[in-house]
Amino acid sequence: MIAEKFVKHKGTYLLSHSVGLPLKASRTEVEEEFWKPWIESNGDEWNHWLSYMERFRKQLGLLLNSDAKNFCPQTNISSAVTKIIFSLELPRKKNVILMSEEDFPSVAFALQKSQSLGYKIRYIPTGLDLNNIEVWNDYLKDDVALVLVTQVQSNNGIQLPIAPITALAKQRSIMTLIDIAQSIGILSIDIKKWSADFIVGSCVKWLSGGPGAGFMYVNPDIIKYCKPCDVGWFSHEDPFEFKIHNFRYAKDALRFWGGTPSIHPYLVAFRSLKFVCSVGIDKIRQHNITMSDQIIKTLDKKELISPSDAKRRSGTMIIHFGDSQNRMVKILRDNNIHLDSRAKGMRLSPHLYNSKAQMDSLESLINNNR
Repeated sequence: MIAEKFVKHKGTYLLSHSVGLPLKASRTEVEEEFWKPWIESNGDEWNHWLSYMERFRKQLGLLLNSDAKNFCPQTNISSAVTKIIFSLELPRKKNVILMSEEDFPSVAFALQKSQSLGYKIRYIPTGLDLNNIEVWNDYLKDDVALVLVTQVQSNNGIQLPIAPITALAKQRSIMTLIDIAQSIGILSIDIKKWSADFIVGSCVKWLSGGPGAGFMYVNPDIIKYCKPCDVGWFSHEDPFEFKIHNFRYAKDALRFWGGTPSIHPYLVAFRSLKFVCSVGIDKIRQHNITMSDQIIKTLDKKELISPSDAKRRSGTMIIHFGDSQNRMVKILRDNNIHLDSRAKGMRLSPHLYNSKAQMDSLESLINNNR
């Protein structure tokens, strides 16, 4: 069974929107590959490790339908966003960065630092329907230089229509930055259909790749205009040239890489990416929908915060039981249902390692404790 390939967790683990369970095989395989060049003492450590970084990029390309050269490993999304902002020349008459108040705060914090360059921050207020393209039409004004669009919003479980938004932005010469942290690994993504300028993501959630393996995508049509400030020897066209007076940006997205990279997280993430590609996103998504719909059918309409329609819902159910919310959260946790709870409700995210039996138990707990 596929579920048996993952690390066994006591209880029902429904936190894939936060940290996905890793593959069992990763622990021994990753340790072997990380320590191998030292054990063999052949002086070829970097070629060995960097071969896995290239495999990581290739697997991203397979999953997202793009060339490996358009991806650059990053420690985390916020760092990637900062590098992007400081690599661009402030456009004349366009000095606004647009985002939603529903976007993830860490990315917003990074974007807010762009004000030191002369940008202004503008927010689409909470409460507006971001699935309505007219909202974007109203806010994508002539003074907007760049817009952040989060494909899946962590607070409400809604997935946004990326292609129409990026198309509208492109018509108005507005650069687009897409956050796929909550969607990669659970929703089918073809970035060629988006024509986005930048995409940032992470492997820690639905990809079960652990922390520390983030990435960015840079559209090859704009790479020549990007001049990152945060550089290092791995941003160089030839990292092993070692000529101190002759820095040249890498010709592809690796110009954003920087100094000596972490290796271990990408050994883990490569294997999780390879596994996801072999299983197929459609299979993972259908399992998620089946598990989620079983619970959703038992809820009152007012209890479900995320959309009931799977076409609009992400992989996460967000549920709020009103005055009984805190009591219900405690009951579920006391029964080893692993979830988290935020202002808008508890978040539950079924993955391949969750079974129908676990959903049956969850359904019974909810029905018997309302």
